[in-house]
Amino acid sequence: MDDFTPTAQELEIYEEMELTPEMVKSIRTLCGVCLRHFVESKAFKIAIVPSADKSMDTCTVCQTRRGHDYVVINR
Repeated sequence: MDDFTPTAQELEIYEEMELTPEMVKSIRTLCGVCLRHFVESKAFKIAIVPSADKSMDTCTVCQTRRGHDYVVINR
């Protein structure tokens, strides 16, 4: 069961970015360190998800630092 319910503003951003439902499910919050690991692996396509309030949440990988939301898809 998925408890993620995007807001109307998030849905508008997703539609503007032409994100598929699969892409929306692959959104992760990444700090700079964890983002670098994904980028350097070259196994993923990564795109930042714009945020109107520029807020930073806890990284979903390290659970330590704060970061931004990114769409992370296998190449």
